[in-house]
Amino acid sequence: MANPSLCNMLGYSEDELKTLDFSFYTHPEDLDADLELWCKLVHGEMDGYQIVKRYFHKSGTVMWGLLNVTVERNLQGIDGNDAFISQIVDITEQKKKEEEYKRIEELHHLISNHSQDVILRVTPEGVISYVSPASRIQIGYEPEELIGQLAYNYWHPEDLHRNWLSNDQSDSRIYIYRLRHKAGHYIWQEAHSKKIRNAAGEVQHVISMGRDVTERVHSEELIRRSEKLSLIGQLAAGIAHEIRNPLTSLRGFMQMYLKEDLDGSKKLRNDVMIAEIDRINEIVSELLVLAKPSNEVFELRDVAQLLTHVTRLFEGQANLYNVQIKKELEANLPLIECQSSINQVFINVVKNAIEAMPTGGEVMMQANQLNGNIYIRIRDTGQGIPFDEINKIGNPFYTTKESGTGLGLMVSMRIIENHNGTMRFESEVGKGTLVEVVLPVDK
Repeated sequence: MANPSLCNMLGYSEDELKTLDFSFYTHPEDLDADLELWCKLVHGEMDGYQIVKRYFHKSGTVMWGLLNVTVERNLQGIDGNDAFISQIVDITEQKKKEEEYKRIEELHHLISNHSQDVILRVTPEGVISYVSPASRIQIGYEPEELIGQLAYNYWHPEDLHRNWLSNDQSDSRIYIYRLRHKAGHYIWQEAHSKKIRNAAGEVQHVISMGRDVTERVHSEELIRRSEKLSLIGQLAAGIAHEIRNPLTSLRGFMQMYLKEDLDGSKKLRNDVMIAEIDRINEIVSELLVLAKPSNEVFELRDVAQLLTHVTRLFEGQANLYNVQIKKELEANLPLIECQSSINQVFINVVKNAIEAMPTGGEVMMQANQLNGNIYIRIRDTGQGIPFDEINKIGNPFYTTKESGTGLGLMVSMRIIENHNGTMRFESEVGKGTLVEVVLPVDK
């Protein structure tokens, strides 16, 4: 016999169910498992079983049911044998939800495991409870190394004031901040974050999706620097021409005074004035370099020879400062098309490196080829530059030296720019500075 609930569930009348074998409305894929358990029950190997299986509704649709079958050995059924009692619970909606959840989980894992963006979940205190595998690519850490760690330990100290859990009215925010890579350097990350709240409005956790935008930030910085150099160059051209004319006259008169000083009583004063005039003229010359691109001819040159030449130029000064200059140059570096002014770039960088180590140290010059470019790195073990001042390098008259003008690196950056290359700086106070010049093999 079948009760009204079962009839309603399957769409059959009680009389219809009496004439139908249960295999008729059982899904074929679930029939074997059900029959196997039924046989064990009939043969007394068990007193009951439970199985989740699919049923066919009279209309043809598939339904899910939780079947519980028990046997009463002391209670005789209609045919005089043991009485078997079956209970079916309709779990179709539950299975639909489970299937939907499973699809969402699979989609989540698919996105999480293959996304180049880092997906992060943190607690209200900022502790990482989940991080996607993209962390390996972006910051060099395995996900397991980050779970349980405080996320803000990896942020740059200057960016902590704009963290995910700051007390603002917006639950969805976009942040751009610096993250410390496992290797020690920082990358720029743009993160889209969302606070997840409970019914009481309390933050349960924060979901964040972060993208590495280091290259974009550097490109924007190069554009700003290029625009700044262009503006400064226009200004420098006008100033330099206005200064150089009277400067020429001043030096001419000073040379006349030197000739008139027959007893040499004014020689010291006159020599100082001549030297200062020459210094002004040198600064004006550097300003003119900024004013317009060089019209020097591009020729094929050997980078290894250029760096060796620079090393020889500074042998005397290096010995004076107790500085060792070492080279690690890849064998068979290709020739590159460049102007003779490229030599001035390496002279400026090595000179700055030596002067940054007044008590001695080491300058390491490296060069290697990669992806159609030549990478030249010059690293010193000097005093270093504070992180928040690195972006000032190349600004007019920014310098860490008492008698410097800051124009040397500014001119160097313009020269590298004219060669379609890039110039990058890394520094840490007390540990030294790295200058990286990247030049294309083909101009």
